[in-house]
Amino acid sequence: MATELLAVGSTAANSSDLVVASGSTVTVGIKGATTSQARVRITLKDDGGGYTDVGELTPFRPAIAITAPGTYRFTRIAGETCGVFSA
Repeated sequence: MATELLAVGSTAANSSDLVVASGSTVTVGIKGATTSQARVRITLKDDGGGYTDVGELTPFRPAIAITAPGTYRFTRIAGETCGVFSA
């Protein structure tokens, strides 16, 4: 069942945290992209509470499977319309 992580919009925005448990796989994808310039950064929360870039969703790389356990956040880059979902 698909779940919205970040609503479609064009302003800079962060999703809430997505926790991936050990042994689990979560597929995430970009949605509602209206141009090829849409970008969503994938970040992983570190032990100090900061976030480190670990990947990117684009219309050319619209989905990935996250298999590493951790706490992830998705950040839309301002100016292009898109959102994020998990499946």
